[in-house]
Amino acid sequence: MKNKKKTRSIITLYHANQCDKRKCTGIKTWQLYKSQKLISFDSIRFVKRISQIPRFSLILNPLAVVKLTKTDCPIYQRSGVTVLDCSWNQAEDIFSRKFPNIRALPRLIAANPVNYGKQAKLSSVEALAASLYILNYPKMAEELLNRFKWGNQFLVLNKNLLTEYTNCSNTTEVIEIEKEYF
Repeated sequence: MKNKKKTRSIITLYHANQCDKRKCTGIKTWQLYKSQKLISFDSIRFVKRISQIPRFSLILNPLAVVKLTKTDCPIYQRSGVTVLDCSWNQAEDIFSRKFPNIRALPRLIAANPVNYGKQAKLSSVEALAASLYILNYPKMAEELLNRFKWGNQFLVLNKNLLTEYTNCSNTTEVIEIEKEYF
């Protein structure tokens, strides 16, 4: 019997130092990884300079035109995914940067205490979990969200959407689903 080749999980958290450190889900995710409480994750990097972001990783950016789909999985497997952890109030400068593989998450409903019920105002951990789910790593997304009191609620609120987005193979299909729900 052949051993299944394990997919590497390369995640980069860019922390812009713009938010309340006590509420920051990026910092908490990093701390969980460092304390070895995220067993499915091979590598999570915590960086504070834009120059440290892996150039060819999938950069999650809500202002991007191209939506994240399962067809981005080869990029994730090769170069990982990067979450830009910054304040929504000061995000324009960060999100205006140019990278080759910028992707927007499809519309989802936030479950975090700061933006509960708002469309597309996800915390960093919600964005990371959603990207993993869409890239067909739902167990990793669940493991991550289970570490937050409200994390399971994100999956409950978005279960149908995440399932449908996971089946999309291009931005047009994602937009059709968004129109149907929103």
